[in-house]
Amino acid sequence: MRLLTKFFISLISLLGNNYGYEQNLALEKHAIMSSRAHFWSKPELANDGDVSQDEVKCTQTLTNATQAWWQVDLSGASILYIHITYAKNSADTMAGFSLYISDDDINFRNGHLCYNHNDSTLPELYMEINCKVHGRFLTFYNERLPDVKYPDGYSATAIIQLCEITVTGCERGRGGFTCTPCSQKCREGICHIMTAKCLECYDGYYGIDCDKVCSNYTYGYNCTERCGKCSNDVLCDHVNGTCAEGCLPGWIEPFCNSSCPTGFYGYKCATSCSGGCRKAGQCDPVDGRCIAGCIAGWKGDRCTESTDPSSLVEEDTNTAAIAIGVVVGVIVIIIAVIVIIVFIRFIQRSDSRIIAREKK
Repeated sequence: MRLLTKFFISLISLLGNNYGYEQNLALEKHAIMSSRAHFWSKPELANDGDVSQDEVKCTQTLTNATQAWWQVDLSGASILYIHITYAKNSADTMAGFSLYISDDDINFRNGHLCYNHNDSTLPELYMEINCKVHGRFLTFYNERLPDVKYPDGYSATAIIQLCEITVTGCERGRGGFTCTPCSQKCREGICHIMTAKCLECYDGYYGIDCDKVCSNYTYGYNCTERCGKCSNDVLCDHVNGTCAEGCLPGWIEPFCNSSCPTGFYGYKCATSCSGGCRKAGQCDPVDGRCIAGCIAGWKGDRCTESTDPSSLVEEDTNTAAIAIGVVVGVIVIIIAVIVIIVFIRFIQRSDSRIIAREKK
């Protein structure tokens, strides 16, 4: 069975080489572990390229722990497969293990769980795990918690005895069968390990290579947001949704997707609703029409026209009084001007007579 498993792993590796995938992204990368059982149990023994199962060729943690882990920094990778070679005759310590891919070396358990052995039977010492995910840190983790009942055959404490972990896939920023560079427009430069299709696009773009701009009055992440009521029927910004030329009457800038606050309407929501609205402050945000009609004494769409006859008579009287006052004022001014002119002429004539007498 072990020979068959080894053959299968080798076959996958050969196929991977034909497609151009990197066969050991973990090779000689920086590795750490929770503890060392021996002075020679360096964490690098699990990613040095040597698949020997001899004890001195494998790394091992202390034997009295409740939790144990081994971790390698892949520096960011698009992963396809993970191959594990474990120490011979040590399936009991391998049982129950988990394999995580994360971007956080400390809180790795919050990352992507590629695999968890939770079977009552012991695992194979050679394993290939399919895990199509992008991440930086690969962590092999196991535990034996005191308040948990584990199946028979599991080791009593958490011990890790790894001989080799290899990672098949592409370096960060590459994908597809030949590990070609991802499109520069892919979010964070990440694309699918098998198709090279962008996993995510930056806001405002879509498509396999994220090279298409949002259209049809959409914007934002995956073009799922709708533009607001932009003025002049212009498209909103495809990235953030703002309206460059402002909003139609009744809508609030800069996104134009919220109507005027209660009590206001029109362009830039700068006009107050009429005090004649039946429901105070409630008018149409676009044109100011009173939604519930007018209170007594007022009419019209905006309730700005009075229906009280006395108020109309009073208004007419006030208007007439103002007109009469203006006319009287003009007459007074004209009379005053005439008097002044007559007086000036009278003075001039008197002066002329006096001068004439003096000459005689």
